[in-house]
Amino acid sequence: MLSLQRAARTLSLVASGAIALVGVLAGAVRLMPWVLDPAVPWRVASPFARGLAAVALEAALLVGWPVGWALAACRFVESGEARVVLTLGERPARTAARLAPQGLALALALAAVALVYGNDASAPGRVVTELVAQARVSCAQAATPTTYAIPFTDFTWLCAPDRAPRLVGHAPGSMRRAVLTASGARVAGDFRSLELDDARLLLSGETPVAVHVAALSLRGMAPWAKASTLPAWLRALLLALTAWSVASLGAYTVLRRRVRWRAVAIVLGAAGPLAALGLLRVLERADARPAFYGLLPVAACGLVATAALAPGVLSRLRQRRRAATTPF
Repeated sequence: MLSLQRAARTLSLVASGAIALVGVLAGAVRLMPWVLDPAVPWRVASPFARGLAAVALEAALLVGWPVGWALAACRFVESGEARVVLTLGERPARTAARLAPQGLALALALAAVALVYGNDASAPGRVVTELVAQARVSCAQAATPTTYAIPFTDFTWLCAPDRAPRLVGHAPGSMRRAVLTASGARVAGDFRSLELDDARLLLSGETPVAVHVAALSLRGMAPWAKASTLPAWLRALLLALTAWSVASLGAYTVLRRRVRWRAVAIVLGAAGPLAALGLLRVLERADARPAFYGLLPVAACGLVATAALAPGVLSRLRQRRRAATTPF
C-alpha cells in the first residue's frame, strides 16, 4: 500500500513539474520581447512574469496531479499488488481513498496558486497599476534621460535625473485622440475608470483646449481588457475540487482494472482537467455568472467516467456484431 502512495506522490510531482516546465518556457517566449526591450525594465515586467508563472503552475498541478495518480494506480495493478489487496477484502474505492492525505496537500497547493492568478484575472487593472508604479520607481532611479514603456497601455514614463518622472500617453476609449500627462496613475480593477495625479490634458481640434488639474478621474469608460467574472476564492476552490475529483475517479477506475495500458491511463488522467480548463476559458470569454462555473468538476468527472466506460461499451458492441454475423 505504501508503494502506491509513494508512486502517486512521485509521479504527480514529476508530471506536474514537466508540465510546469513547458508552461514556463512558453511564458518565457511571451516575456522575452519585454526582457530584451531596454524601454521595459525587469521591474516593470515582473508583475506580468508572476501572472505567467502562476497560470503555468495552475495548469501543471491541475493536469499533473490526476495523471500521476492514474499512472501510480496502473503500476499498482501491473505489479499484482492491487489483486493482493483486493483478495484481502479491500475494495478499490478504499484503496483510492488512502491517497487522501497527499490529495489534501496537492489541493492546498493548487488552491494557493489559483488564488494568486485569480486575483490578477478578476481585476487586471490592479496589475496595470502595479506596472505603472514599478515603472515609476525605475524611472526615478534613471541616471540619464530615458523613457520606460508600460506594457498593455499607451503610456510611457519620461525620465530625467533632475526632474520628477512624468507619465505621457493617450486617454483610453472615446478620448483616445486626447494627449495627457500626469505624475501618477491608478487603473480600476475592471478597467472602467482611471485616476491621474497632477494631470494635464490636451484636446486637439480647431481650437485646442489645455486643462491642468490636481486630480483627474475618468469614469464609465469602456474597458480595454476583459476581467474574469469568477472570484479568486471560488476559482481556487473549484479547481482544487475538480483536480481532486478527477484524480480520485481516475485512480479508482484504473484500480478496477478498466485500464490496462499506461498510455490510456495518461489520457484518462489528463482528459478531465483539460476539459475543465477548456470550459473555464469558454465561461470566462462569455462573462458567465459564477454559478455556471460549478459545472467544472461535473463536466470533468463526466468525461473521465465516459472515457472509462467507453472501452467496455465498444467491446460489447463488437461482440454483438460478431454474434449477429455468425451463422448458426
